[in-house]
Amino acid sequence: MKINIKHINILQFTFIAIIFNLLVSINFFIKNQFFVGNSTNLTLFFAVIPFFAIVLVPALCYKQSISVYDDFLPLSTTKKIIQSFFTNLLKFTVLILFLIPNCLVVNFFGNIDFGKVFTSLFCLIFYGASLISLCIFINQLIKNKITAFIVSALSIGLFSVIHMVGLYVQLPKSISAILNNLSFAWHFDQASKGIFNTKDIFWLAGFSVLFILLTIFVTEKQKGRKLSKNKLITRSFSLIVTILFMLNSTRYNFRIDFSKNKTFSLSSYSKEFLESISFPVNISYYCSNSLSSLYPQITEISDYLSMYSNQNKNINYIKKDPDSNENAKKTLDTYGIFSQQMKTQKNNTTQYIDVYSAIIIEYNGNTQVIPFIMSASTLEFDLTSKIKTLITNKQRIVNIIVGNGMSLSSDYDFLVPWLNNQGFVCNEIHIENPNFANELKNTTGPLFVIGDSQIKIAQAIEIENYILTKNQNALFNISPYSSNISDDWNITQNQNTNIVEMIENWGVIFSQNIVADISSAQITMYSQQSEDNQFASGNSQTQILNYPLWVSLLPQENATLGATMFWPVELSILAENVKPFFVSSPMGYTYQTDRNSPHKLIESNPFVLQTYDIKSKEKSTKTIGAQIKGKISGLFNNFEAENANIIVIPDQYFVNSLMNGYIGGEYGDYRNYELTTNILYNLNNESELSQIKSKLQVDESLFKISTTEEFLHYLKISNLILFVVMPCSILIIGIVLWILKKKKLTSFLLQLQ
Repeated sequence: MKINIKHINILQFTFIAIIFNLLVSINFFIKNQFFVGNSTNLTLFFAVIPFFAIVLVPALCYKQSISVYDDFLPLSTTKKIIQSFFTNLLKFTVLILFLIPNCLVVNFFGNIDFGKVFTSLFCLIFYGASLISLCIFINQLIKNKITAFIVSALSIGLFSVIHMVGLYVQLPKSISAILNNLSFAWHFDQASKGIFNTKDIFWLAGFSVLFILLTIFVTEKQKGRKLSKNKLITRSFSLIVTILFMLNSTRYNFRIDFSKNKTFSLSSYSKEFLESISFPVNISYYCSNSLSSLYPQITEISDYLSMYSNQNKNINYIKKDPDSNENAKKTLDTYGIFSQQMKTQKNNTTQYIDVYSAIIIEYNGNTQVIPFIMSASTLEFDLTSKIKTLITNKQRIVNIIVGNGMSLSSDYDFLVPWLNNQGFVCNEIHIENPNFANELKNTTGPLFVIGDSQIKIAQAIEIENYILTKNQNALFNISPYSSNISDDWNITQNQNTNIVEMIENWGVIFSQNIVADISSAQITMYSQQSEDNQFASGNSQTQILNYPLWVSLLPQENATLGATMFWPVELSILAENVKPFFVSSPMGYTYQTDRNSPHKLIESNPFVLQTYDIKSKEKSTKTIGAQIKGKISGLFNNFEAENANIIVIPDQYFVNSLMNGYIGGEYGDYRNYELTTNILYNLNNESELSQIKSKLQVDESLFKISTTEEFLHYLKISNLILFVVMPCSILIIGIVLWILKKKKLTSFLLQLQ
């Protein structure tokens, strides 16, 4: 090994390292527009490396002129080849490790998952080992250096895209499995999510061993050496064992979840719940073979279902292919599960194939279904919540009261489908219904009250009575102010504030201040302005503004992904059993409402607010959400409740479809809905399910940057590190090593003299 390392062309390797490091950074940070994006997910950062490896690995393995003297070295063929392999693997590993500082740059803007970084790097090193063994084999097989380089590059390129053949050509299942295993993308899928899976590592390791053995065999054949019968049997046996090991590597499915939130591991709650199941539960996964051969995520689903079912012998898991099993297809039709269309290419034409990926859970004659699934990330929550519903046979009800004159079906039209999809049965209770009191008396489950400007005293009495005597848990999205959200956004005082007064009786006071924050939502606005910044006609402009009155919550205990609040009211806490639930950033400030201007309590025009100088504003963390837990007494009713759990969000537009549309961007922003779901699970006394769901809510936003000045500051630092510090550091290290090598060589020559 020492001899091979000494023969490394350090200056050539340094040049390769600088170019590789720059290309990976340019691709992720510039080509993929990280700095104008909204995700710290590093999957794309690592996923491009196999494509650069098409040239990189053949370059690392390129035959040096000094290699002609290899035959004079007093080493066996096997040792020479193994040393060559590990020398090139060392070079590849160094290149991969040089990427770590580039990854850390992302941490300036948001949090990165170090578990995912570790598994990605680990998998890449094993992938590099497999490619290096292939290149060494090709170099030995083809004596011409240029030809060997080209063949190596073409072979690696083929392995990079070979899994896509199934998109264009229909192949037998066995052939598809082999092609998928030859593809790095197939093995990298789980590693990119923070999962260490032995079946991927074993396959890549087996691939490396296979081509090292083949290289040894070819080398000895080229030198005209005849193997003894025993050696021939040993070599042949080694090849066969390696091939069988690779083909059976999928059976060695040992998984470790290194992801930060342990997204793909079972929580202690799920384990305890599954261990308590004493009657048979059947889980059937109906998956089209054509789908499982195209996407590695399908294998991940199947692996997860196997792991899940192994927690209890009463849970039976079976996988069925509806494409080849007519009875399976009929079963899906019975449950109203329909196929989904996937686009493929065949004979230069675009075709659509019908595929299934559905789960049916059966218990005691009852069923729950997951009609279509393409990722294992939500499986723990989906399976545990649905099995729990089957076993307990209880519906998860939430009673929704819209009290601000808006409509659940039009103004909050996304809310009910969302909650239904999360397992809730939504029961809307209309305040204008003369039978309002009886509807409340005949229902169960927590209340969800949105706005209170239209809630009269009679309805407020019934709402309070329900909380005090029947269900002590409730969520209130209310405010003493309203905004004209479909027009000029002017903020006005509500005439009715009965629910606000009821909440204030419990120790949560709605102040006269509207909270603003430097950490705020970005919105695209269209204006007609003159050059002196006065509004005029004929000069249309588009601007992207930070709107300080739409507060962007930073990730915190009760909002792990953050959220957006629209014109939130600052809350004051006056009771011991009340604590803050949401808070602004430390750069929060307020605008006091002007009661002398009832039609416009504060300035809410985004363009005008941009002209305000807020340097003189006192900045501090503001309470914009509260939780009341424990004993409460009635304002309108002479009752008390001992174990109330009340969440107050001073924003009636928190789950309004129009408002969330403004902040949704290209892909939509569903954090407010996710947060609402978690709150309702807690209010339904299912905090464990809420915790499982929270595992999925990894904040990959660039939340650490809240101002333009801060962004520009870290942008300069990032570019300096990526495109100056890292290349220069690699260059300096290379030059130092080259000088040391030169000195050692000079010293050696002097000794010879």
